[in-house]
Amino acid sequence: MSGPSHSRVSRLLLHVAAIAAFGISVQLSTPAFAQDNAAVPASVPAGVLAARPASVATPHAAVSAHQAHEADDAYLEGAKQLEKNDLVAAEKSFARAVELNPGKQEYVLSLAVVREHRLTELVQQAAKARLLGDNTRADELLAEARTLDPDNNIVTQHLGVDASPLPTFIDTANLRANSPAFDGPIEFAPTPGIKSLHHTGGSQDIIRAVYKDFGITVTFDSSVTANQQLKFDLDDVDFATATHFLAQLTHTFAVPVQPNSALIAKDSPENRDRLAPLIEETVYLPGLPADVMTDMANLARNIFDLKQVTASPTGGDILLRGDENTLRLLNATYADMLDGGSDVLLDIRMYEIDKTHLQNIGASLPSSAGVFSVTAELQTIVSQNQTLINEAISAGQLVLTNNYFENLALEAGVLLASGAVTLPQYSNLLGVFGALGSYTNAAGKVVGVPLAGLFLGSSSTFNLLLNSTDVRMLDEVQIRSGDNQPANFRAGTRYPITTSTYSSGISSSLAASVSNLKINGTSVSSLLSQLGGTSTTVPQIQYEDLGITIKVTPKIQRSGNVSLTPLDMKIEALGSGSLNGIPVLNSRTLTSTITIPVGQTALLASEISRNESRDIDGIPGLSELPGFQGTDKDDEIDSGELLITITPHVVRTGSMRITSRRLAIDHASTSTP
Repeated sequence: MSGPSHSRVSRLLLHVAAIAAFGISVQLSTPAFAQDNAAVPASVPAGVLAARPASVATPHAAVSAHQAHEADDAYLEGAKQLEKNDLVAAEKSFARAVELNPGKQEYVLSLAVVREHRLTELVQQAAKARLLGDNTRADELLAEARTLDPDNNIVTQHLGVDASPLPTFIDTANLRANSPAFDGPIEFAPTPGIKSLHHTGGSQDIIRAVYKDFGITVTFDSSVTANQQLKFDLDDVDFATATHFLAQLTHTFAVPVQPNSALIAKDSPENRDRLAPLIEETVYLPGLPADVMTDMANLARNIFDLKQVTASPTGGDILLRGDENTLRLLNATYADMLDGGSDVLLDIRMYEIDKTHLQNIGASLPSSAGVFSVTAELQTIVSQNQTLINEAISAGQLVLTNNYFENLALEAGVLLASGAVTLPQYSNLLGVFGALGSYTNAAGKVVGVPLAGLFLGSSSTFNLLLNSTDVRMLDEVQIRSGDNQPANFRAGTRYPITTSTYSSGISSSLAASVSNLKINGTSVSSLLSQLGGTSTTVPQIQYEDLGITIKVTPKIQRSGNVSLTPLDMKIEALGSGSLNGIPVLNSRTLTSTITIPVGQTALLASEISRNESRDIDGIPGLSELPGFQGTDKDDEIDSGELLITITPHVVRTGSMRITSRRLAIDHASTSTP
């Protein structure tokens, strides 16, 4: 996570300047310049800067020649600072140029580009600090970025990322208050007050008198035929209490026709279905599958005993007809069923750290030594390259003398100096000893050809090597699912693997083996070719899911913990080798059932692998003695770590409310009068 490349920013500034020179409109999402009043004047707009065409330039105050010159200097200084990748200083210089000459579009656009890249750099540094565990430094960097542009989306989405802010809970308590209100049901409007009622006579006369006492006139349905003699005495009762006892006494019910008019009918299921006022309601349930819509309709029919229910799974609505009280209860039931679930957010993180430490320190000594005859080697190379010596003599490069050994040294020296021949012994020569023959060299010193030479079989090497690598990988997955609802997550590729091949048709080996056979003068191989055709090899392909696969079903317990029943996680990747042409796959699988407190992090799996190898190359026995450690030591340590953590959050809490009311049992319907 390094900062933006200054060369890339410089090229972008050049493009911006060129575009502005041609009067083309350019829009950049930039920080709000009003946050830095000391550096940018109020004339510079906040948020989005637009370089208007030259024909529609924004009017500015007249700029003197001195101000224009200072603005140019500030702009050039900002460009130099940008080349050094000093975004803070470059921003101040460009802001100074805009302040001195706000009408220069390249100044304004350059300031916008630099501030945008500085903002990005701060966010990247904050993400790197948070990854390393330095949350304080990350918050400081994000605060600085927010000072530059508090409304920037890049900054706001990183603020408080490590505090694990839970999404705002949806308050469903007020949803019940916004339940549909029925318009049109007629209700009685009796005369208010408490009355004492004392009536004697036929049942119809008593009903008419009681309702009249509260200002309501009644009409009797044809089903009311009985007019038995009754006595009705109640003291200090209101309209609801009086009519309730009157209905129980006379086995009737009242249907409001107008607020001050009632229809009295015999209380029976048939009459209630025929006379009770009905309400038609359409319940819209978009997005529900067809089977759920069918279950909703069956609930209204079987539990709430609604006779007129029409469900439209394709349209996502249910048409209901029933009395007001039943529909209100059904609405509350639907609301609890659709709004009663909870949502769980699972934050899964995987950390993989691979380390390699290679150290090679030591020395490799020669394993052999030898002695060779110098005179014999010189005579051999001279005799084998006599043609080259003759050419050197003809060219005057070699002048021979009367001394055989001196000529032998001169001839060998010319051959070795020209590079035409080489002596392997001379590459690792330790020294020579002895002399054969004598002659006086150019310096006047009497010398002779060396008799023998001592050489080593191989050269000595000294190793000082240290190589260390540290690879870190972080995968973060967030899965949101409903309570007790399975969730599947898959990220990766489908890799084709050839598992086997088969051939169809006649193979070439079979056709060749019967090439000499004939049936009725026709070659057998030609007949086989006509019947089976040529051989075709068909591969068998199997696709493997490489990447990460997660299957989980979260369940919120009454204690507030989240149970994952079960959690199935699989990580699969290509290995470094293959077997019979089939690649080897590295697979890690985790299957478990765990319970985690909400908001707390649990370590699901931890894998640590460590491989150490040591290679020592030296002289047996001698390398173990102090002062004779002429060995080559090669140490390699490979280690790998894998950590998987999970943190559950309840982001939406379902509610379950139980309301009850006392039911009055009609004993009169079951007792003998």
